[in-house]
Amino acid sequence: MTGTGSIHSRRASSCLRDAISEGQRLAGTFVKTTHYQIVEVLAGTELDFVVLDAEHAPFGRESLDACCLAARAGHLPALVRTASSRPEDILQALDCGASGVLVPHVDDAEIASAVVRSARYREANGARGFSNSPRAGGYGELTLAKHISESDQRTTVIVQIETATSVENIGEIAQTPGIDALFVGRADLAVSYGVDSITHPRVQEAVEHICQVAQACGQPLGIFLPDTAELDVFTALGFTFFIIASDQGLLKRHVKQVAAQILATAPS
Repeated sequence: MTGTGSIHSRRASSCLRDAISEGQRLAGTFVKTTHYQIVEVLAGTELDFVVLDAEHAPFGRESLDACCLAARAGHLPALVRTASSRPEDILQALDCGASGVLVPHVDDAEIASAVVRSARYREANGARGFSNSPRAGGYGELTLAKHISESDQRTTVIVQIETATSVENIGEIAQTPGIDALFVGRADLAVSYGVDSITHPRVQEAVEHICQVAQACGQPLGIFLPDTAELDVFTALGFTFFIIASDQGLLKRHVKQVAAQILATAPS
């Protein structure tokens, strides 16, 4: 495994937004434990990024802030899956110093455009509320012009496609200026289509349609996978960045494996 120093050097040499746009193969994981030490530990691995899950985990402003600080200290890009597409949720994540946002339930181009406006200052008609006093602005060190320029250049905006409605509107969503990538949520698609499996043919059909449209529009694609078993399958479909499991899932899986190995070798 590469040493921690070289991991940091590799990450520092590439902006996450640029890496996604270039189609680099990237791996991350969800962080659902609301404590900075989890992020510190993950910063010492080969992961390209983490996603702080403020939609499905109990992140508050203080825990989100601490985890963003840990990510910056470890040179680990941290996206925030926001609780919603509300401007205040997006602004809070970015002011804390997140590398970008992963916004749930973006069902049409109108919502996608609103997300972009909330996340960007001037690019793509942005209307993000300005302050250089939080971490993102260097606690007042960055000038207005520099903070705006750097934020617009580096902030990654990814929208989740996870309902039947969003699949119907995928063409318009994919072409929304300022969107950096589409992220497919198969579990929510299954719920939306009234089926009970992420591998149901209806979900697979929707995923393939999303892929076709995204590739035609030159839009990068990401997806959540519970493990790496399907990695090659989705790479072949055109996906380039992957969120594999979560901190809790990886911990639980490894502990189960270790416990099973111990029991299997115990004397009878």
